Amino acid sequence: MIKKSRLLFALLIGLSGTFSGCFAWNYVKEGYDNFSAYFNTYYNASRSYDDGMKDLESSEAAYQLSLISGAQPPPFALSQRAKNDFDMAIAKASKVLQLHPNSSFTEDCLFIIGISYYYQGDNVRGERKFLEIEATFPNTKRFAEAEMYYGAFELNGREGEVGRNRVRRAIQLARESGNRKVVSQSSGILADYYLGQEDTAAAAAYLDTASVFSDGDDAAFFACRAGMLFSDIGNLDRAESLFKMAGRDAKDIRIRFYSLYYLARVQRLQKQYYVALGRLNELRGDDKFFDFFPLIDYQEAAVMYDSGEVSKAVTAFQKIDTSFTNSEASTRSAFRLAQTYLYLVGDFQSALKYYQRVGSHPKVYGMSEQAQKMSTTLQDYMITGYKVILSDSLYRKAELAAERNDSVKALTQSNLDTLYEHAADARESLAGLFMFKLQMPDSAIKSYKDIIRDFPKSKAYTSALYTLGEYYYSTGDTADGKMYLEQLLTDYPRSEYAASAASLLGVPAPRDVDLSQIEYQNALSLVNQENYDAAMDTLNQLLLNRKSPLVPQALYLKGWIYETRLQKPDSAYVYYKALKTEYPSSEFSPGVTLAISGYEAALRDSAEARQKRLDSTKTVPVLKGESGAPVLRGEGEKPGLPKPATTPADSLKLKKKEMKEIERQVR
Repeated sequence: MIKKSRLLFALLIGLSGTFSGCFAWNYVKEGYDNFSAYFNTYYNASRSYDDGMKDLESSEAAYQLSLISGAQPPPFALSQRAKNDFDMAIAKASKVLQLHPNSSFTEDCLFIIGISYYYQGDNVRGERKFLEIEATFPNTKRFAEAEMYYGAFELNGREGEVGRNRVRRAIQLARESGNRKVVSQSSGILADYYLGQEDTAAAAAYLDTASVFSDGDDAAFFACRAGMLFSDIGNLDRAESLFKMAGRDAKDIRIRFYSLYYLARVQRLQKQYYVALGRLNELRGDDKFFDFFPLIDYQEAAVMYDSGEVSKAVTAFQKIDTSFTNSEASTRSAFRLAQTYLYLVGDFQSALKYYQRVGSHPKVYGMSEQAQKMSTTLQDYMITGYKVILSDSLYRKAELAAERNDSVKALTQSNLDTLYEHAADARESLAGLFMFKLQMPDSAIKSYKDIIRDFPKSKAYTSALYTLGEYYYSTGDTADGKMYLEQLLTDYPRSEYAASAASLLGVPAPRDVDLSQIEYQNALSLVNQENYDAAMDTLNQLLLNRKSPLVPQALYLKGWIYETRLQKPDSAYVYYKALKTEYPSSEFSPGVTLAISGYEAALRDSAEARQKRLDSTKTVPVLKGESGAPVLRGEGEKPGLPKPATTPADSLKLKKKEMKEIERQVR
C-alpha cells in the first residue's frame, strides 16, 4: 500500500514558490488533492483495510491448521470484526473516489474496495470493481493481482472456464514479473476450486506450486496439504518429498508435527515399517510434541496392523480408544476397530458398537459421518437378517403343512405364495445390503445365488439374475455375466430388467420391452448408490419422452428423492404437482393430493399460524409408500415404486414413523 508523508503539503507549498504561473498552481492544486485525500479519508480507509487483513490472516492461520490436522472444519467464515473493518474500508475508500477522483490514491482505493468485497463474498460488486481497475489502469503494476481477483470472482460466480483462464494468466504474469505472492495466492485459489470439482490431482499440483512460491510456514502449509492429496491418489513418492520439505521449513510447532507425522504415515504405506517407527520415535523424543503423543500411539498401532501384527494392533487401538476419549486418536482407533471387526473378524455386533462410538464424536475427523451411515446399515442388516430367518421359518412351516395336508395348519395357495414372495424378498434385501451398503460382494453374490436356487418363481429371481450379470460384467468376468443375463432374457424376456440386460449384452431388446426402462432402472441403481445427482440427470432424460408410460413413475421418484433424501420440499412439490396436473388418472396421483394441498396451505399461512397448526396436529405427514423407498417390486405395486401414500398429510416435511413391516431397502 502506498504511504504518504505528512511533509507532502509543506513540500508542495515550497515548490509553488519555485515555479510560477498556471503550471505552479496546477501542481500545487494536485498536491493539495493528494494531501486532502490522504489525511481526510484515505488514511482511515487503509488503516481499516489493514486491520481487517490482520484479523483475516489470524483466522486463516487457525483454519489452515484445522485443514492439515485431519479435521473437517466448516467453510471458512469472516469474523464480524473483520467484516466491520472491511465495511469501513469500503466506505472510506469510496469517499476518496467520490471527492478526490484525480488523486494518486485512486488505484489503491479501487483495490481496497475490490479485495474487501472478495473477502466479504460479494461477487457481483467485487467483479465490477476489478473490471474497473483493468479498464482504468491497464498499465498498472498490480495487473496480475487484479487478474487473480477478477478470475476468483468469476470462479465463485460459476464462470468456471473463464475464471480458470484468468487466474492462470495471473500466474503467468506474476511469474514473469517475479511476484511470488500472487503466484502462491493464485495457485491456492485454483487448488480450492479443483477440490470443489473433486479433481484431486489438479488440486494437489496447484498446492505443490503454491508451496514452491511461498516461504516459511505458508510454504510448509501448502506442501503439507499437497502431500495429503498426493497420498490420497497414491503418489506416495511425491507426498514423501513434500512432507519432508514441510517438516524442514515449518516454524509453527503444529505444522511441523503434522508434516513429520504424515511423513511417517506415508512411509508406513510404502511398507517402510522400521523407517516409519523410527520417525515416530523421533517425534516422541521431542517434548514439544507431548500433546500429540496419542496420535503417535495411533500411528504406531497402524504400523503394527499393516505389518501383520493384527492382534497387538487391536489391543493397542482398544487402549487408545479408552484412554483418550473423544480425541482424534481415539476416534481413529475406534474406526479402525470397527473396520477390523466387520471385514476381518466378521463380528457385526462389535463393529456396530465401535461405529456408534465414532459416530457420536464431533464431526471433525472425516469418518464420523461415514460411521453414522455404517451404524444405520448394520442395524438394518440385523433387522433384515431377523426378517430372513422369520420369513424362511414361516414359509417352510406352511410348505411342510401343505405337503402333509394338515388342514389345521395349511394355508390357502394364495397365502402360501405370499409367504414365498416375502421370504425371497427378505433374501434380496439382505443381498442388497451386502452389495451396495456394506461393500461385501462375496456375501452378496452368495445371497443372490441362494435366491436363484431356492426361489426361481419369485419376483426377486429376475433381479438376482440381473444384479449378478451386471456385477460380473463390471469386474471383467464377462463369461459369468453373460450366463446370468442370457438366462434372464430366456426365462423372463418381458421383465423390467430385460432391456438393461440386452443393452449389456449388446443385443436388441425384446420387442415388448419399453426402452425407457433402461433409464429408469439406471436411475434406481444410482439411488441405491446414493448418487442422487446422477439419478436426477437420468430421470431427466427419461422425462424428455413424455409418451413413455414410465413418466408418472419418474415424476414420483424425482419428488421422492427431493423429499426424503435431499430434504428439499419445495422441489418435491414441483414434481408432485406436475404428476397431479399432467397425469391425474395415474395410480400415483392420489397419493400426493393431500400433501400438495398441505404444502400450499403452509405457504399461505404465516409462520405463527403454521406453528400453531403443527403443534395442534396429531398426524405425522407421510408421503411414503408402504416400503418408505422406491423398490423394484411389491405386491400390488408397479415395478420400482412405493405404493402411493394414503395417510393424510399437511406438509411435505416428512417425519419418521413406526412401520408395521420392516422397510424394504432400495435396490
